[in-house]
Amino acid sequence: MEAANRGAADIGASSIGFNITKPHEQAPNPYITPKLSFRFHYFAMRKMHLAIRANALAIFPGD
Repeated sequence: MEAANRGAADIGASSIGFNITKPHEQAPNPYITPKLSFRFHYFAMRKMHLAIRANALAIFPGD
């Protein structure tokens, strides 16, 4: 996702970031718009927010 955020930053557009708070995880990438950087404690909450804000979802059930 850093490439997409960097491309948006290069042209002056806003970009959003959904990050997970973990004890030994790296920091969010520096190209995210600060007002649009969200930090979550749980993976499920992050997935729910991604699904809410998506324009479309593709679901591929596994075997």
